[in-house]
Order: sequence, then C-alpha cells, then structure tokens
Amino acid sequence: MKKTVLFLAASLFSTIALAAVRLPNIFGDNMVLQRDKPIPIWGWANKNEKVTVQFNGQVKTVKAGKDGQWKVLLNAEKAGGPYDLLVKSSNSITLHNILMGDVWICSGQSNMEFHVNGVFNASKEIAQSANPDIRHFYLPKDIAVTPQEDIKESAWKAAGPENTGDFTAVGYFFARTLNEQLHVPIGLIHTSWGGTIVETWISREGLAGNDAFRDRAHHVRWIGRDAYRAEHQRHAR
Repeated sequence: MKKTVLFLAASLFSTIALAAVRLPNIFGDNMVLQRDKPIPIWGWANKNEKVTVQFNGQVKTVKAGKDGQWKVLLNAEKAGGPYDLLVKSSNSITLHNILMGDVWICSGQSNMEFHVNGVFNASKEIAQSANPDIRHFYLPKDIAVTPQEDIKESAWKAAGPENTGDFTAVGYFFARTLNEQLHVPIGLIHTSWGGTIVETWISREGLAGNDAFRDRAHHVRWIGRDAYRAEHQRHAR
C-alpha cells in the first residue's frame, strides 16, 4: 500500500514538474494587445524546452533558455478580434477573447486612482457603461527594491455595470472618448497609488544619475517612500 501511494505521488510530482510552461499575470482572458506593433509574448518553462505560440494564424516556436525564460515576437496585427492565444509545450495554456487595439498605462496619485463609482452621476454612468471594446487591468499594489519578473494576480475586465465602478475614472472616460473617436478597442493598465512621490517610482540607478539625487541615492539603503522621507528630513536639518 505504501509503495502504491509513493508511486502515485511520484507520478503526480513528475507530471507537475513537466507542466512548467506559464505566462506572466499581465496576460489573461479578455486582454487587449497593442495593434500595429510587433507583439511580445514571454514566460517560463523547463530549461531548453520547446514552446509554441499560436495567435490569429501565426505560429512561432522558441526554446526556453537555461534559466527557463523564453520570448517570441509575433508579427503586428491590425485592430480587431476577438482571438485566442495558445501557448503549448509539455502542457498548454489557452487565453480567450483577446482584442487588438490601443493600450494605455494609467499611472499617478489619487486623481488617477479615483474610481468611477465616486464620480458625479456614478449610478447612471455605470449603468450605461457596457462596452466590450473597453478593457481594464488593475495592477495590484506592491513594493519592491529591485525589478520584478511578475506581478500579483489580477484580471482584465470589460466595461459594464458589474465592473466599471472599480475602473480608474480618468482612465475610463479617456478610453470611452478614444473608442468613440477611433473605433478601436482600448485597454487600460491601471497602476496608480495615491500619495506616492515620483522618486518612489524611479530606480536607484535612475536617481543616482540625477545631480539633485545622486548623493542621497548612494546613502539610502533602499529607495522607498519612508526611506526617502527619512533621508530628506536628515538633509533638511
């Protein structure tokens, strides 16, 4: 009995180990990809594993590096959709309902973070907001002192009464206007954080290359809102 259990456990572990191909969390169902530009698709797999990517008739294959990372560059596509994206290796991932359009990053402080459910006539705006050509991705808040390979899990959501209230208000009305004028899908990546100063969004290397911040960047152990405030107060004395 014990041998049987151990065998099944080993088989399950082996299957999981081989099912290694994965995508970063920014990729998902309902996403919008930038039109008229080469389309980068990347992720991770077992080292030296062959990965095939299929999208709207395009098929490209790449081999993961020794670190397991891989990347393909699909040919540019015109605005349109919906399409499916298939990534296949020892396992496969299929993402559905993907549109080609214009993608915008919505970043800033509380003015950008402010949600549609707080605007004037919010109930009316939200009730009338159904538009599958407007998609919103909220980037969860996180702090790191070095560049990260991935982000916390989130999801692309289409504008509609069940979702729009949680969209960035500035981004949503901007996207609605663009969609009305350009007649192409609009994707919003919402990455704002109320109260943050611009220095917290800049790498140590970036600050060290600026005359105004070079000395402070070399003396602060890590760059962040609290660390910079303490350093600023020390110099202000």
